[in-house]
Amino acid sequence: MTVDLQFAPVFPRHAIEHCAASVAFSPSVPNKAFERLIAAAAPRLVSAGYLFQPTLAIGFTLGPDGKMASMDPPAGGGPQVYSLPDQSAALTISTDGLAWATSSYVRWQPFVGAVEKHVLPILREFINTVSIVAVKLEYWDRFLWPGTWNDFDVSKLLRAGSTFVAQEAATRTKQWHSHSGWFDKEGSFRRLTNVNVDLAEIIFDSTIASRPSVGIYSAMTDQANVPEYGKNDISSLNEGFVIDRLEHQHLALKDVLGHIITDEMATRIGLNPRKSQNASA
Repeated sequence: MTVDLQFAPVFPRHAIEHCAASVAFSPSVPNKAFERLIAAAAPRLVSAGYLFQPTLAIGFTLGPDGKMASMDPPAGGGPQVYSLPDQSAALTISTDGLAWATSSYVRWQPFVGAVEKHVLPILREFINTVSIVAVKLEYWDRFLWPGTWNDFDVSKLLRAGSTFVAQEAATRTKQWHSHSGWFDKEGSFRRLTNVNVDLAEIIFDSTIASRPSVGIYSAMTDQANVPEYGKNDISSLNEGFVIDRLEHQHLALKDVLGHIITDEMATRIGLNPRKSQNASA
């Protein structure tokens, strides 16, 4: 009896292992101002159940004799990481940006709601000192194959002829990687889109042997005030701007994934119907 093997998303209702939203600043926050902002943000995060996670800054330099030598970490200004006790969500605060990440993604509204609750109050304080220059949204999706490499069939997950996947790589029957990135004009912003497709063997459950899987990383970064792309008033680059960009990116990245995976899998994980790949943004 022949078994019809099929891919399964890493979770019952979706395939998202990780999701992250970040905001970039320019110029970087001066160290003294950064220390003041951290002192104001820390109690708010701790009261919400987040714990400070010490990080180790290590640097190296090449000496005149050609040998590597360690450097003392810079005084102040290092990234500050606050995470939930189970490490399921974390906020990284640095002099040049804020990054919110979670490994317990459920649906979009709870995710963006957490950004509004935990990131925006801190962002509000930062933009009194620096300006927002970019907003980025990232997804890490994973799909598991129930068999082995001997019966592996990537065509049961990836859409035939998808232009988001390197076609030469897709002809291989085992591990391969397809990484790409490009710029588009999105309104008055420059948008960088990145799509990586990686076939790898992973251990998802310690009670089950390692198995083939397909990981799909997709990200969009909208950059403001890039010459030849558009001009944005600094005052408009605020908390509302961040949420607006994330909402646009969320919908656009769903569409990108829909052009990579089959209709059957798209339906299984609840993606909306795809736009034509040639449709205007």
